[in-house]
Amino acid sequence: MKILVIHSWGLGDLIMATPMLQSLHASGHTVDLILFNSANKTVLHENDFVHRIFWVSSKLDFLKFLWRYDALVSTAGTNPQKVQLLAKLLGIKKVFCKVQEEDVHRIEMNLQIVNEVLKKKITEPYIFIDSGKTALIEKYIDKTKKNIGICIGSGSKQKFKRWHGYKALLKKFEGNVLVFIGPDEMELEEAFAKENAVIVKEPLENTIKLISQLDLVVGNDNGLMHIAYAAKRDTVTIYGMTNEKETGGYYPNNEAVFLEMACRPCFDPATDKVGCKTLDCLKNLSVESVWERCQKFL
Repeated sequence: MKILVIHSWGLGDLIMATPMLQSLHASGHTVDLILFNSANKTVLHENDFVHRIFWVSSKLDFLKFLWRYDALVSTAGTNPQKVQLLAKLLGIKKVFCKVQEEDVHRIEMNLQIVNEVLKKKITEPYIFIDSGKTALIEKYIDKTKKNIGICIGSGSKQKFKRWHGYKALLKKFEGNVLVFIGPDEMELEEAFAKENAVIVKEPLENTIKLISQLDLVVGNDNGLMHIAYAAKRDTVTIYGMTNEKETGGYYPNNEAVFLEMACRPCFDPATDKVGCKTLDCLKNLSVESVWERCQKFL
């Protein structure tokens, strides 16, 4: 089949969709992919499982897909009704889409969506890591020390995911500490400029390379942590309102830190809305509880 996959979510969700994309290709299907953020395709460089990647910036861009595909697939978390409507508009008869099931990891959820057309399943995510960039490594990585990455942001649209305790946590580390700041998180630079750490503001391709060289990565539930998971780095991820069972790491060296609260998780991935305004699940998460998990890898 010739399949059009639509991915309307962020970087981390795309990485968690790569096992599905690989599985479709391995099962004999031709896969084209639609992204809404052109930067996200960086993680897919040099892949052999997606035929073409398209970037859609307006509704008119969808006209190029009319009557060209046998099936439409949407990655986990998308509203099925919207996907069904899009399929009708594009003249696509087969649709594969499901509502995200509670406590089911996104990797498995994506594979469930297309299960009936799979002959082979691949469960390990794909990520492109440039084999070069020696000068970049020499600039940031100190091979005589532990190299620790702190991913303090969560994008401008999900600031509610940010934990308050990073400044205090930074003071506990001995080694070379890198603080990663994304292009839509520049307001965080000033807050951490005086800390004992190196601020990293690199293009995504460079950021991926640097994360792949780290001994430990600590951060909020964000796209950079998913890069660390895919690169098989030791990680400690801080969770508040989001569900670690759905979006957490998938290797034994991925630790999740969160408060046991009856109200969490309360984040709705379909709407990007949080169930409360107090965010006690993050406000009451202590520095010591995060530091205790970090010590496991130091």
